[in-house]
Amino acid sequence: MRSLSLVVFRFLVLGLCFVFFSSPVSAGNADKTAKDNKAVKAEKAVKAEKAVKTEPVEKKEALKGNVAVVNGVAITQDDFDRELMGIEEQSASRGEKLDAARLSEIKKRILEKLIESELLYQESQKMGFKVEDAMVDEQFAKFKEQFPNNEEFNKELIKAKLSEASLKSQIKQVMTIQQLIDKEFIQKITVSEEELKAFYETHLKSRIEQNLKQEKIQTEVASYLDKLKEKASVERNLR
Repeated sequence: MRSLSLVVFRFLVLGLCFVFFSSPVSAGNADKTAKDNKAVKAEKAVKAEKAVKTEPVEKKEALKGNVAVVNGVAITQDDFDRELMGIEEQSASRGEKLDAARLSEIKKRILEKLIESELLYQESQKMGFKVEDAMVDEQFAKFKEQFPNNEEFNKELIKAKLSEASLKSQIKQVMTIQQLIDKEFIQKITVSEEELKAFYETHLKSRIEQNLKQEKIQTEVASYLDKLKEKASVERNLR
């Protein structure tokens, strides 16, 4: 059974959002946008209008003990603890022990991730991006299906100090940020053949070459051993 702290909050970490942003649907939209100059102009006009008529940003009450407050919106200790718990569980599952220096660095990274996520969410709200409740409910249902039954799911909610409503709010936040990234970056950024070749030469060529070389070495060694066995007198006494 998968832990909610390892499933939900890895889903919420901003770095993983880009997995969703680069979906085939987004790629298709990017091609269409690149070919349609009129759509680009219309988009700019809509942005100009939204700059004047912005949606109010959702706020959490900024209580004492919060790990950060971003433009008046609180990032709670519970939000932070969930992320930390997920990383600690992952490390423990790999048999790793986090020393004080490593833990301190991880905490700093978690805080910055949460701040960045909140900034993007606020910006997506200002720009008028919205996610329908039906879409949130669909993702919530898929999430819930990862657990064997409602009892186990509810246990994990309690462990993560979440309600179904707050979990849906988290999912909605990620999906709203997804719309912002998709519209402002995924659809506009392209990679040239020259960039692909440069990346291959820099990052992949030597690794692939090394892997192929290792395979050839193993094949040659195996062949060499076969010849040695043919000439040798070997007595095996395994019972």
